[in-house]
Amino acid sequence: MVNHNWRDLSSTIVPPGLVLTLAIATGILSKTLLVEKPSEGKTYQSSMQMSGVEIVHNKFETEKHTLSIITADSMEYKGMRINFINPNLTSYNGDVDLIKLSAANASSNSEMSMVHLNGGAAIKKVDNEGKTRLTIKSKELVFNVQDKIISTDKVVSIEQSGFKIHGKGMVLNQKLGTLEIKEQAILKSKKMIDR
Repeated sequence: MVNHNWRDLSSTIVPPGLVLTLAIATGILSKTLLVEKPSEGKTYQSSMQMSGVEIVHNKFETEKHTLSIITADSMEYKGMRINFINPNLTSYNGDVDLIKLSAANASSNSEMSMVHLNGGAAIKKVDNEGKTRLTIKSKELVFNVQDKIISTDKVVSIEQSGFKIHGKGMVLNQKLGTLEIKEQAILKSKKMIDR
């Protein structure tokens, strides 16, 4: 028969204060070792994807009815860039005609101050009755949202009530209501085209 002496056994038990101290030290060390620190030269980017988006953008707008709305089949926010698939952007400027932009894809900075439209980019100037007054097509367009200026250095095709203008480079200022072809502008009337 084994006789246990509890007094001798209690002297081998670690005091509670020491147990608590060891537990805290172990916890701190394990947290320190588990924290992953990025290695030099590597940066991490957050990204987010959404489908069927609509963004009302009025950061730069001070007057009512001067905002911009962008809708797209999908949007991806990656780092400091926003990418859109099949975007449609509507730019209002008070009571004057609104501008509708579309393309296969677009990208923007995170503040949405500049939108780059690529792949069959088009502009439609629409009047108060919903009729298209002007259509502009190009491979790519850049939209300065704050200043409401749309520009390109690529070839453009402009159609308006029986006239067609081809040229290279264009600046459309929605606030001023001006359109400038930069170079090689060729004007054709509907009658000349039909011949």
